[in-house]
Amino acid sequence: MAPLLEVRDFHYYYGHIHSVKGINLRVEEGEMVTIIGANGAGKTTTLQTISGLTEARGIRGKILFDGKEIQGLKGHVITSRGMVQCLEGRHVFSKLTVAENLRAGAYRRKDAKGIKDDLDYVYALFPRLLERETQLAGTLSGGEQQMLAMGRALMGKPKLMLLDEPSLGIAPIVVRDIFRSLKEINQKGITILFVEQNSKIALETANRGYVMQVGEIVAEGTSKELMSDETVKKAYLGG
Repeated sequence: MAPLLEVRDFHYYYGHIHSVKGINLRVEEGEMVTIIGANGAGKTTTLQTISGLTEARGIRGKILFDGKEIQGLKGHVITSRGMVQCLEGRHVFSKLTVAENLRAGAYRRKDAKGIKDDLDYVYALFPRLLERETQLAGTLSGGEQQMLAMGRALMGKPKLMLLDEPSLGIAPIVVRDIFRSLKEINQKGITILFVEQNSKIALETANRGYVMQVGEIVAEGTSKELMSDETVKKAYLGG
């Protein structure tokens, strides 16, 4: 069977700047895959291009989702096919309540019972959101906003969930909770691709990983393989 997501010989150009240089990656249905690397490696550009948030004219190569080419499609079209992204910095609707944010994630859906069931699931996964359901999202902590962004994405009933730096700006004790929840979401059957600078927790959480450096994939393998690789350990794991 074809992967749920496949990126083939993908290049991205900001004008004359060649920011992503011929990468190949795949995500099988049911997997959780991470892309690690330093700032400026091209991780965010890769993720945003997959989800349709970059200029189509900068793209070279193919991106296939669920067996169909999607490179160059608008973000809302890609979302309608079952791919949802949690952006870096959360981007919750700050002047809406927690409950209103979550319901906004289900705006394309018509199945009232399914929406209610998924809302119950999100509140069970993130009890703090239930405690704060009438609170304005802009008054939440960074960790709570990340939970809300993830919950809102789940309300869209995605086949594939993309996350950009889920640990960014969050207290270390809350980061563990966020990644524990990611594992639970994946075990529920949702495929996940995320980029993360905290390489240790990323590889502890994901099944497989890719290492990006200056726009190129320089290593790939199972999380166990990458955590045992001396070059990866020295450069990204403090070993």
